[in-house]
Amino acid sequence: MELMEAYDMAVTLKEMFQQQARQERFETVKNLHSCKMTEGASVSPHVLKMKDYVDQLDRLGFPISQELATDLILNSLPESYSQFVMNYNMNNMEKSISELHFMLKTAEQNIKKPSSNVLMVQKGKGMKKKCKGKAKVAKAAAAPIAKHVEQVKPQPVPASKHPKEKEGNCHFCHAP
Repeated sequence: MELMEAYDMAVTLKEMFQQQARQERFETVKNLHSCKMTEGASVSPHVLKMKDYVDQLDRLGFPISQELATDLILNSLPESYSQFVMNYNMNNMEKSISELHFMLKTAEQNIKKPSSNVLMVQKGKGMKKKCKGKAKVAKAAAAPIAKHVEQVKPQPVPASKHPKEKEGNCHFCHAP
């Protein structure tokens, strides 16, 4: 009779722990698949967190292959790592998670972080062009034209107000 009670107790405990392990496995798989690295974040904590999920599944009795773990890590990287992922896949590399981690840390140093610089433009009058002679005209023609923030529509000028331009005069100031 006591043996029957002990057996029932063992079965009950086993069922309880199996249910708990199943729930833990579900949560771990969900976290592993939904883990995404944000743009500009450090790669080391991200890879270590994903490696922890892989190890946790192994402890629960559900190991995943090295290839699947690598694919999940590569898939979780942001767009800035797309060149690294493409090179990794094209070269058919088969690395451990630790080796992949080292490679990603090296690649992280080469990937530009998003810039937080801001360009400010103030509203105001544009540049005045000053030129004296033909040498300045050639330089002005060769220099790139500055882009203005505001484009002003030119007002039509009556023909009588236009000074007669001689050939070789400056287009802007009409100087010889």
